[in-house]
Amino acid sequence: MEKNKAFQFFYSVMLCGFIISCVALASRLAESHCGNEFYEQISVKEWRTVNISLPQRPKSTIPENPKLPVVLAGSSSHFVQFAEEYPNAVAWLQISDTSVDYPVMLGADNQFYLKHLPNGSKNAMGSLFLDCRSDSGSLHWIIYGHNLADGKMFGMLKEYEDPNFFADHSSLIVETLDSVYICPIFSIRRVNADSDAFMLDFTNAGSFDEYINQAASESLYPIEADLDKAVKILTLSTCTERYNQRFIVQAILM
Repeated sequence: MEKNKAFQFFYSVMLCGFIISCVALASRLAESHCGNEFYEQISVKEWRTVNISLPQRPKSTIPENPKLPVVLAGSSSHFVQFAEEYPNAVAWLQISDTSVDYPVMLGADNQFYLKHLPNGSKNAMGSLFLDCRSDSGSLHWIIYGHNLADGKMFGMLKEYEDPNFFADHSSLIVETLDSVYICPIFSIRRVNADSDAFMLDFTNAGSFDEYINQAASESLYPIEADLDKAVKILTLSTCTERYNQRFIVQAILM
């Protein structure tokens, strides 16, 4: 009798655990579906009015970036409309021929958009967002995003560890309310979460130049870029398999 009671108790606990796990999984799948659906509906590929073709380069070599960034006058009307509907949208980021095709949000802190879509609904996919300490006058813009297993958000950034991938995706496209920028990548690296790589304030031009040169020297592989013309830095940051490590892709703005 005692053995039967013990078995029934064990069975009940296991059944409850199974049911809870199923409910949690279903909730997670439904949330993921909602997030994917939202981003598919707002995809810039459906409405971009400025077509940008990046030059093809041999995969066997690490290319020298062309004389960029280039500013294309004017933005698409859809982005203006999107920013009107979602006032916290400050830019749109795109990496050609990849899944990166998202709005960039700016919150009151660096926590809200980790777990919320641009429309404010709670979702584990979150949003790409600009460091809340940044403003239009900042010399360093940092954009954060989740490293999702399916490659969504910034899950594909790890592809940049392969020089052949970089050869075909050597520039980032950033659209603001008045311009479209093509920004050449100059550094790809793994850094600690508290690294100086996330420095936002530079005391003078010398410290800014020193930062850029150090970032370029620490890149996983050498990248040729005209760093003398850089007046701003754009950093894409995502987490890695190590808790205190971040994977970053850095580009220059003119």
